[in-house]
Amino acid sequence: MIVRSWRAVAGSDEVLAAYAKHLETTTFVEMAELPGHLGATLARKVRGENNELVVMSFWADMASAGHFGKGEFDDAVVKPSTQKLLRSFDLKVEYFETVVSTGLVAGHDRPASGE
Repeated sequence: MIVRSWRAVAGSDEVLAAYAKHLETTTFVEMAELPGHLGATLARKVRGENNELVVMSFWADMASAGHFGKGEFDDAVVKPSTQKLLRSFDLKVEYFETVVSTGLVAGHDRPASGE
């Protein structure tokens, strides 16, 4: 499994909520339609008045992870409306190949119950 990771900073909790809603209703929906997509998550760390964010998406293999990107393989896809919303964001993404895993991600090759 491949983990695609991207970081950003949202200012207030209101900005975080707006960005989270955008991910749930747009970006994560678009990703879910791509072959090899296994899921995605938004996590945060509060630092003073800022919310440091990391968006991770999970892919069956590196070829699948590349379906989401536009431009260079490691270019971040950040829509102009999202750029205006966030305080800062990385221009590049990072890819990690899973070596071992447990828990929720360990069964990535099996469909979730009900599928």
